[in-house]
Amino acid sequence: MFCNRQKKILISIIFPVFFCFGILIYHPAEANNSTNRNTSSVTKASDAQFNKGLKYYNRGKYQKCLAPLQAAVKINPQDSEALLLLGTAYLHLKKYDKAKRYLIKILELVPGDIDASNNLSLVYFNQKRYSEAISQLQKSLRIDSKNIDALTKLGYIYYKLGKFDDAIRTYRRLHKIKPQSGKIQERLALLYIKCKKYDEIIRFYCQINNRRHLNACLLTKVGLAYYYKGDFKKAGRRLKEAAKRDPGKAEPHYVLGLIAHKQAALDAAIREYKQAVKLRKNYPAAVNQLATAYEDKGEYHKALYYYQINLKLKPNDRKAKRDYDAVKSKAIDYYLRKGSKAYFRNDYNKALRYWGRVLKLAPHNANAKKFIKTAKKRLAAKVKLRNDRADAFYQKKLFRDAQQEWSEALKLNAENKRARAGLGKINLHNQKQEERRIAKGPKRVNRSNRQAALKGFKGTLKTGSKKKASRQYVNSIPTGQKKRSEQSYRKGIELFSKDKLREAIACLEQALEVDSNNQGIKNLLYKARTRLRENVKALRSRGIELANAGRLPEAKEKFNLILELDPDNAEAREHLSKLNGSSVQIVVSKEKIKKLYYDGVSLYLDGKNKGAIKVWRKILLLDPENEEAKSSIVKAQMELKEMEKRGIGTE
Repeated sequence: MFCNRQKKILISIIFPVFFCFGILIYHPAEANNSTNRNTSSVTKASDAQFNKGLKYYNRGKYQKCLAPLQAAVKINPQDSEALLLLGTAYLHLKKYDKAKRYLIKILELVPGDIDASNNLSLVYFNQKRYSEAISQLQKSLRIDSKNIDALTKLGYIYYKLGKFDDAIRTYRRLHKIKPQSGKIQERLALLYIKCKKYDEIIRFYCQINNRRHLNACLLTKVGLAYYYKGDFKKAGRRLKEAAKRDPGKAEPHYVLGLIAHKQAALDAAIREYKQAVKLRKNYPAAVNQLATAYEDKGEYHKALYYYQINLKLKPNDRKAKRDYDAVKSKAIDYYLRKGSKAYFRNDYNKALRYWGRVLKLAPHNANAKKFIKTAKKRLAAKVKLRNDRADAFYQKKLFRDAQQEWSEALKLNAENKRARAGLGKINLHNQKQEERRIAKGPKRVNRSNRQAALKGFKGTLKTGSKKKASRQYVNSIPTGQKKRSEQSYRKGIELFSKDKLREAIACLEQALEVDSNNQGIKNLLYKARTRLRENVKALRSRGIELANAGRLPEAKEKFNLILELDPDNAEAREHLSKLNGSSVQIVVSKEKIKKLYYDGVSLYLDGKNKGAIKVWRKILLLDPENEEAKSSIVKAQMELKEMEKRGIGTE
């Protein structure tokens, strides 16, 4: 045995092991330079060489320590301490064959040396000789059943081999030896999470007596266990406690984000995900969830930003690339449609903003280019018409009408100098009128004409109150729009109950456009999107399973069903092309509908309402329930009737 020298040097040495729970580095204890060498059996020269090598080893200069240690072993081949230090240095340098040679030599000299046995197990582990590594550690444990180093390595190897029950048993032994160790608590908790033993982790947490010093990591895992069990209240409590104990830890915020996301509280989820990303920059799971939350919220430009970050973090991940491409395609379609709807409502500025976003994503998009060009012409014509009318009203001293026209012109184009100048003149006129009223009031009081004085003051107040009332009116949602929002919401509920998820999402998005703060619509929209994702995921898994089993027609059917739910799903298309490329007709029809819709919008922008109606009716032949086509036709028909009443010729 090593007696005094080994006890003083304390070489319980180890090599960095990359554990799935994080990087666990077993650092050697600082070796003591003042050693008690037995001068009767070891020469002074051997002592000098050993001490020189020991100094280099303690400084982490493993390559430099080799030569003096080898010199010490050459002088005294039985020097087991020099052999142990030499074998461990080679282990650090990843020279496993040489490390093995020296460690085996020690075990031949001192068969019960636990440090040498443990380090030899690391050699076997790094050489992927797992059964020999386990056998070596079990030998160590037969000598010392409470050896923490041996138990830790054994637990890790069991985990690596997928023997989770053995790993859990090993870490339970460690926990009994060191019940206050936060690291052991955390690793045991992680194993329970990995094995989906959520009740076990909760029971384990309840058994720990000293809760005051609980590891924040363990609290996070307990919160995660409650989350998986669906008990969000208890999960939230544990996670908030974990975040409080360790404010620099990202994981509690990530799981709190998952809970908020599940409950359709998207703003709260986004806040938590952002905090997680702030605390740990390279956190792909949090970045991906943040992108998904923005996608669920309909803020595609922000969703794309975070999907891009996710793609940078995982450049070779095909799924990350597919997610980005799918959302980009959705965003282009979404902004084209939003722009078209804004244009139908004569909100040209909003339409231009949405179409401008399309060009940022796809600079060569022909539809967006044409729509912007036409909308700008129409906008310029509308602004000129409003300004001309305002000038005419002002000349006739119809100031209120002039003010209204210039205000409308300014809404259409915020940089309209002509309208700004006109409104400046109106404001000057109103100011003079108010000054006259105020000036007349006191004079009339002096003449005892109280009624006339009150009338003058009330006129001033009336002007202010009208301005306030008009502001309230502008900020409120018109009753007609509210009704349409309610109708869309009710229809969305009906479609959701029938599991027509895509149609339900379209209706709910329409409702949310009008009533953007309605939490009920937001909640249902989130549920619909989540269920759609889950359905797609389940169909994908089943499709792959059927394809692997050789049941190709059934596999194709599943992937076609995915494309019905999500026409832009690149993965489903890819699988279908692999399955001999048969029947992707559903994609073609959806793409055709999209093309027809934008062709109709293009005709409508050119003032060709009849042509637009004709094109949109073709959509209804392919998809009789298409709400966008129906509402667009109604809008175009109403305009045609109005033009006919005024005697304006139509194409």
